[in-house]
Amino acid sequence: MMQLLALVLVGTTLALATGCGDDGGQDDFSATIVRTTFGIPHVTADDFGGLGFGIGYAYAQDNFCVLMREIIRANGQTAAAWGEEDGDLAEDYVYTFINTDEYIETEFKATQTERVQAAIRGYAAGLTKYLEDTGIDNLPEGAEGCRGEDWVRPIADLDIYKVYRKLLVRAGTGPLAPLIDAVEAPVQSMASLAPPVVHQSEPFDTSAIALPEPEEMGSNMYAIGSEASQTGFGILLGNPHFPWSGPLRWYISHLRIPGELDVMGASLHGVALINIGFNQNMAWSHTVSTGQRFTFYEVEAVPSDPMKYFYDGEERDIVANPVTIQVRLPDGTLEERTKNIYTTQYGPVINLAPLSELAGGWPTATGTLFTFRDANIDNDRAINQFLALNLAQSVDDVEASLDEFVALPWVNTTATDRDGNAFYGDVTTVPHVTAEKLEECSDRFISNILTNQNGIPSLDGSRSECEWGTDPDAPAPGIFGPSNLPTLRNRTYVANANDSYWLTNPDTLLTGFSPLIGQEGVQQSLRTRQTFVQAEQRLAGTDGLDPTPGFTVGLLQDIMYGNRNLAAELALIDVLAICGGVDDWSGGDCNPDPDSTEVIPYSQNPVQAAEACAILGEWIGLFNNESVGPILWNELWRRIEGRDDLWAIPFDATDPVNTPRDLNDGDPGLVEAVKCALGAGVDFLIDGGVAIDAPWGNVQFRWDGEDRIPIHGGSGRFMFSVIGSSFVEGEGYSQINNGNSYIQTVTFDDTECPDAFAVLTYSQSTDPSSPHFADMTRLYSEKGWNDMPFCEADIEAAKISEMTVTN
Repeated sequence: MMQLLALVLVGTTLALATGCGDDGGQDDFSATIVRTTFGIPHVTADDFGGLGFGIGYAYAQDNFCVLMREIIRANGQTAAAWGEEDGDLAEDYVYTFINTDEYIETEFKATQTERVQAAIRGYAAGLTKYLEDTGIDNLPEGAEGCRGEDWVRPIADLDIYKVYRKLLVRAGTGPLAPLIDAVEAPVQSMASLAPPVVHQSEPFDTSAIALPEPEEMGSNMYAIGSEASQTGFGILLGNPHFPWSGPLRWYISHLRIPGELDVMGASLHGVALINIGFNQNMAWSHTVSTGQRFTFYEVEAVPSDPMKYFYDGEERDIVANPVTIQVRLPDGTLEERTKNIYTTQYGPVINLAPLSELAGGWPTATGTLFTFRDANIDNDRAINQFLALNLAQSVDDVEASLDEFVALPWVNTTATDRDGNAFYGDVTTVPHVTAEKLEECSDRFISNILTNQNGIPSLDGSRSECEWGTDPDAPAPGIFGPSNLPTLRNRTYVANANDSYWLTNPDTLLTGFSPLIGQEGVQQSLRTRQTFVQAEQRLAGTDGLDPTPGFTVGLLQDIMYGNRNLAAELALIDVLAICGGVDDWSGGDCNPDPDSTEVIPYSQNPVQAAEACAILGEWIGLFNNESVGPILWNELWRRIEGRDDLWAIPFDATDPVNTPRDLNDGDPGLVEAVKCALGAGVDFLIDGGVAIDAPWGNVQFRWDGEDRIPIHGGSGRFMFSVIGSSFVEGEGYSQINNGNSYIQTVTFDDTECPDAFAVLTYSQSTDPSSPHFADMTRLYSEKGWNDMPFCEADIEAAKISEMTVTN
C-alpha cells in the first residue's frame, strides 16, 4: 500500500511539474527531434508547447544537471541543497525575496504572450519527461553532473521563469546580493551617535561589486552590409565570450513550427528560444553593453528614528521584509534561518562597507544610508523580445521589435539581412538619468566620490527631482525610450567588442547620449581597436587575405581564426630592440619598493631570459596552436599593460582606432619596466614548470579525459580571438574559464537557404560520456566550421538520429 501511495505521489508531482492547460488538465505535447552532426537538435512541432517540450527534452539529454543547479540557485535553495559552505546564503536570501511563487505567477509569467507561456510550459515538461525516462540514478556524472543527488526533482514552469528573472538582473540585483546581505539594522537612535566623519579614509574598492567584466562575459560582432560585401548580401559574425562551464554556456538548436517559426542558433541554458542566431532572411548577435542597469540612491537618515529617511523634507519608512531560507547542516538536517531585507521606495538597502569604510554602515559616516534601484527588476518584456527576434525576417523587423520592447537587459544587438542592411543598437533597459541629472544629483559627499571617481552612478534619494525620468516612447517607467538610445544603420558595416556605442563605425561616431549608456571620446580597448583595424584593412584589401576589397563569409572566418595580437603588432619590434640592449639579464634592479635595499635583477634565469628575446624575434605575432612565443608575450604584456607611460603617441579622440601607439621606448623608466616584465615572465614560467619555447597549443588546452585538445586564441586584453585561461602549475594555461564560445558566420545567396557556419568551442554536452562532450572542441582546435544544416535536404544529409517525444 505504501509503495502504491508513493507512486501516486510521484505521478502527481510529475503532472504538476509538466504544467496544466486552460481546462485544468495536463497538456499534450509532441515533437520530433532530428540530430545532425555534432549532436545539434532540430526540433519540429505543431505548436509552441510542443516546440518547448521537444527542445527541453533534447537539451536535457545533453545538459540536464547544469540547469537543475541553476534552478536551485534561482529558487534561493543553494544552502538547503549543498550546505552553508558550498551554498551562497546572500544569493539565497535575495532570490527567495525577489522570486516568490506569487510574484512569478501573477506578475512575471502573466505578462508573457500565450505562445511564450506555452513554450515555457512545454520546456519544463520536456525536462521533467527526460528525468522521468532516465531516473535520478542514471543522470550524468562528472564536474557538472548530478547523478543520485537528492536535490534533483521534477521541474515546473515557474522554475524556468525564475531562472530567466535571475538572468535579467545579472548586471544589477544579482551582483549586489552580498551588499544586501551585509546590511545590519541599527540598534540605537542615530541621535546618540558620534558626529559624522567627513573625510575619505581609504580608496573605494569597486571590485566588491561583482558586475560582469568584459573579459568574463564579453563578445565581438560584425554586421556587414551590401556595400562592404563582395557578394552584395549581408554577412554577420557573432562571437560571444561567455563562460565555458555553468548556466551561461550556449547550446545550439534549430526550432521549427511549419508555417510559423524557423530559426537556428544558440541559447543560454534553460532558454526555450534562440538568443543569438539566424533564419531564412536575417541574422543577429549580441555583445555585453557598457550601459548601467542600476543607480545607487543616498538617502538622508532621520536621526531620531533609524527606520526612516527624508524625502522632500517628509519622513518615509524603511520596510523590514523577513526572508526565511533553509540551510543543510553537516548531519543532513535542515535549519531555518530568517533575516530582514530592508527596502526603501527605490529598492533594497545596501551596506557599502566592502567598498569603503566611509560608505559603510547604517548610517554612513555622513549620516546617510544607501539603497538602489534596478532597471531590470520589473523587466517582464525580455522573453517576448526574443520571440520577436526569432520571428524577425529583416533588419526593419529587428529595429521595430527593439523599439517596441526596449527589453534587452544588458546586451547590444547587431543584425544584417538578405538585402544587405547592417544594424547596431544599444536598445537596452537603462535608467533614465541624463548627464545633467547625474551632475546635479550626485552632489552628496559619498555619492560624488562614487559617481565621479568610481563610475558608479549615485544620486540623492532625498529629493524628488533626482528620481529617474521616463521617455514618452519608453514601454515602462524609469527608462530611456528608443529615441534616446544609440543606434546606427548603414550598408557598409557596424561592429562592437564591448566598448561603448561611441565607436560603432569609425566614419560615424555616435554622440550625445546619457553617460549611463556609455562613454564618448575615450580610449578604446586593444580588442575594440583590433576589431576596427581588421575591418578597415579588409575594406582596403590590405590585410593579406585577399587583394579584392570587401568581405565574404570565408574571409570573415579567416579573420575570426587569424589570431592576430594587436599589442604585438604595435609593440613587438620595439620590445625586441629593448631586448637587444640587455647585455646581462642578471643585472638591473626591478624592486618596485624605492625604500627597500634589496636588489631584484631582471631575471633569476638570465640564460633563459636571453633565449626569450631570440624566441620572440622569431615569432610573427599570432596566437595559433603551433606558435612559439605567445606564452612569453602573454606574461610580458600583463606586467606592463596598465602603465600610464606605455605609449609615445597618446590617445586622440579623432583617431580612436589608431591611437595610442608606438611603445614609449624613449622613456628610461618604461624601458626598464619592459626588461623587468620580460625577466619576471621568464621566471614565472620556469618556476611554474613550463618551457618558455613551448608551442601555444601545448600550454593552452582543454582536457578530454587523458587527452589534451590544443586551444588557439588569447586574452581579450590584447586580441580579438578571445580565450580566457588560468595558469596551472606544470601544465600552462589549461584551465579555460571563458572566451570564444558559440561562433557563427552567416550570409545569404540566391537560394532560400541561409549560408551559415558555426562552432561551439566547448561542444554541446557537459556529460563526459557523451560523444558530443568534446567533438566540436576538436573542430575548433583545428580551425574548422560546421556547415549548419537549415533546409530540409541539408538536415536529412547530416542526420545522425531521429526520435519523436510525447508526454
